Amino acid sequence: MGYLGRCTASAPLLQYQEWDLVILFVDAHDGCLVKFNNTYFIYGTVYGKCHQSTTICDGECGYINNTFALYTSFDLVNWTLISNNIVPEVTEDNNHINYWMPNVGYNSRTGQYIMIYWPSRYGFQNSTVALAVSSTPFGPFVNVPPLVMQGGRVISSTTGLFVDDDNTAYVRYNTRDSPLRHVIEKLSPDWMTSTGEFSIIFEKQDYPWYEGGGVFKRKGIYYTMLSTDCCFCQWGADARTFISTDLLGNWTYLSQLDYCADGKAPPDHVDGMNINPCSINDPYGTNFTIPAQQFNVATLPISSEETLYMYYGERFRSSKDGIKGHDFQAWIPIEFMDSDTPKPMNFYDNFTINIQEEYSAELI
Repeated sequence: MGYLGRCTASAPLLQYQEWDLVILFVDAHDGCLVKFNNTYFIYGTVYGKCHQSTTICDGECGYINNTFALYTSFDLVNWTLISNNIVPEVTEDNNHINYWMPNVGYNSRTGQYIMIYWPSRYGFQNSTVALAVSSTPFGPFVNVPPLVMQGGRVISSTTGLFVDDDNTAYVRYNTRDSPLRHVIEKLSPDWMTSTGEFSIIFEKQDYPWYEGGGVFKRKGIYYTMLSTDCCFCQWGADARTFISTDLLGNWTYLSQLDYCADGKAPPDHVDGMNINPCSINDPYGTNFTIPAQQFNVATLPISSEETLYMYYGERFRSSKDGIKGHDFQAWIPIEFMDSDTPKPMNFYDNFTINIQEEYSAELI
């Protein structure tokens, strides 16, 4: 086993260069962490150097002039910037169109790397999801006609990509329909269109409509986590876990993975996204145990027999200098009970994982 290093769970994206005392921030947020061959890739949104003025989103900082960045690493510790504009077309209108949540997968049938992402051109407007392609994971990615999803009339605030073991791709998204829904939908073999096959993970009538995190598969069981709405909120969000043995079948609520820091469960209902569910009357009060907004779960093979499942969230308003692009991420390993139920998460200042040096993962 080769020593991989210590991953700082509260801020894993800081690269320290002790010889010149330079601290480099990786400005790539709300996207995905994936492994292609022996290289780790972070695709994320560049928030830049704005300062968020409130405890939740202010409609400006993190909204305009966003681009998508790519960083790579061989060890999850030291990161190299490949591009801070991996989808060049977004700069044509990012002064008034919002861009978030780049998710990338590899289609082994076509040999293409496929990105889906959320633009305000479609989100809250209709049922389409932006799509871009590249012949390499390093980009650049070029826009192609968007996906038209069939499981909802209007897609809301989150989209995500999941690739199953047989290389079939699915898109998970939430809707503004009545009732409000979380949907997972199957794509065609080339990932360019929807098959029209979908399943409703969860639906409800009232606010909060819930946002979504990643989908992952372990021992034949599919998991996804939904959370209370967190619009760049500083207190974070919970992680309500749902499971199924069939992505297009029935989904069942399993457990809560992110309790309030005082050990209490968050309420099922709050009156608005400006309210901290763990401290109703005080936005600066108790936060969630993991004070982050979840965006994904990284599924990272680390040996021929072991896979790391890692919660991937954004700790908004956490940077010491107040710059949004410097906000920390939370990387939290998901641990399981003997019953294959995920354990409630704990916040780790750092954790160590080991990887077989000779292990070479297939393209995932």
